[in-house]
Amino acid sequence: MAHDHHHAHPAHHIVPGFGADRAVHYDAQASIALAGAPALYELGVSALTAQLDGQDAASLLFVGVGTGSELVPYTRFDVPGWRFTGIDPSDAMLDVARKRLETEGLLSRTHLHHGELHTLPASPPFDGAQMMGVLHHVEGEAARLELLREVARRLEPGAPLVVGCRIGMDPELLNVELRRWRAYGTPREELERRRERFMALRPIESDAALFSMLAQAGFVTPKPLFISLQFKVFLARFQPGTPG
Repeated sequence: MAHDHHHAHPAHHIVPGFGADRAVHYDAQASIALAGAPALYELGVSALTAQLDGQDAASLLFVGVGTGSELVPYTRFDVPGWRFTGIDPSDAMLDVARKRLETEGLLSRTHLHHGELHTLPASPPFDGAQMMGVLHHVEGEAARLELLREVARRLEPGAPLVVGCRIGMDPELLNVELRRWRAYGTPREELERRRERFMALRPIESDAALFSMLAQAGFVTPKPLFISLQFKVFLARFQPGTPG
């Protein structure tokens, strides 16, 4: 789970800070920042394999693949003919992903691409996609919608999409999140810096706002897969010909 951005809109901007120092500690931090992260990754795999059940060969796109953690559960799902493409704008994160996927025996069937989604060379359409922890880091509805449309342009009709992002900014739920960080030893001054950073984010306002963007990009019938405080994950399906 990492962060991708797109060049199509001047307001589209990504929060920096996914260099080498952070990359090596990213998964340990993510397990605190996102309660239930291992279950989330497993549910993403469960959803895509259920949607494509019976396909001996499939190609999947992972936008913002980060350290590759979201791919690891595929080792347990008996889909040896499936191939994966992961993109990320951080070289450091991809270095971690490369090592992890090699250890897990997945690297030989994974293509890792350094860059934003629009820099990925054209290829046959993917059978499914996942974009976890990316959309809320994109600034502005127009840029978020363009990123979703870019994903859609690379998919087969009927392809499933698993999308997870922060939705809303409820101060009471933020307190719950920060209290958990405190229990894991985060100093109070760092907690206050985190609060300021979170409050400065402009997340997607509501489920309805996300569903509207998905529909405009051609993704229909979003179903909830997972919720952890204000991080929510949905399974949708690409249906060409829908408005947008």
